[in-house]
Amino acid sequence: MRSFDQHWKDFHEGKLSKSQAREFINYLESPEGKRDFQLLLKKVWGVAANTRQNGMGLPAKPDPPEPGKGGHLPMASVRNHSGLSRHLRTWLRYAACLALLFFVLREVGFMERFTDAERVSVPEAQTTWIVKSNPKGRKSKILLPDSSVVFLNADSELSYPRNFKENRQVRLTGEAFFEVKKYKQLPFVVKAAHLTTTVLGTSFNINTDYLESTAVALATGKIHIRNDDTGKDMLLRPGEASLVFRGEQPMKKYTVDPEKISLWTEGVLHFDKEPFALVKTKLENWYGVQIAVEGPVPEVTCSGTFKKQAYLSDVLTVLAHSMHFDFEIDGKSVVIYPGANGVY
Repeated sequence: MRSFDQHWKDFHEGKLSKSQAREFINYLESPEGKRDFQLLLKKVWGVAANTRQNGMGLPAKPDPPEPGKGGHLPMASVRNHSGLSRHLRTWLRYAACLALLFFVLREVGFMERFTDAERVSVPEAQTTWIVKSNPKGRKSKILLPDSSVVFLNADSELSYPRNFKENRQVRLTGEAFFEVKKYKQLPFVVKAAHLTTTVLGTSFNINTDYLESTAVALATGKIHIRNDDTGKDMLLRPGEASLVFRGEQPMKKYTVDPEKISLWTEGVLHFDKEPFALVKTKLENWYGVQIAVEGPVPEVTCSGTFKKQAYLSDVLTVLAHSMHFDFEIDGKSVVIYPGANGVY
């Protein structure tokens, strides 16, 4: 943001329009806004600290002149006191405004109480969340208030605040493909399990169905991801993906085909070197069935693409050939019998 100090001054003096003030408050909630806000705080505290160290303060009421010495101070002294007073009054006014803002935000629950002057913690505002969810076997397309589009997969849930245009963050459980509308001064943030993804305007996929990690893959633009467990960050570009593991294990970056990331949103079932456990979960969600495995779980990976509206029996027939198992389908129940040929 251009000249944060000037924006703060205009905000403090009431020179911003209603929309500009709202935009500035939204910027304060962003990582960049918090950084600029901390720099302003340090500047204010730095001025106050230097003032104390130099023995300067607001000028006291001058002593009356001694008899016969005249009733006026030298002009240079008056100018120095006046300049110093204006300088300190300006910064002290801003400091008082900051302190008042802290108090109000803290009392309404917007800001956590803090003791370290070098750290400012601003949690999520207390607000009403709108929840969209799909059962197994059903997918949906969601148009967010900022015109961003989310394709929500089966057995998945997405929630976003009612004041979304002022607070572009969502929470995801399961899988979703995002087409984010670009808005430079208000990033789009996705919280999914232990992963935080921050974007401006791009398209990407997030899946929390992996057993020990969350997968994110980028189709267009660029995104910034963060492992909340470790605090580590990573930048992804088109055709790149990452597995973000729980705990201390480092994130793993790998390449993907950008054109295949969103195939599932078009009704195409696609597997790309995926373990049996994830294949099983995808099939359960895709067809709304329950799959039981009678025997040892296959330890091989699966790759394949199935056309739109492919029958479950056809998909299982192909998978059974490559992963060596037999199966039975009884309504919404499926039983898989891994082969006893030593593959596992």
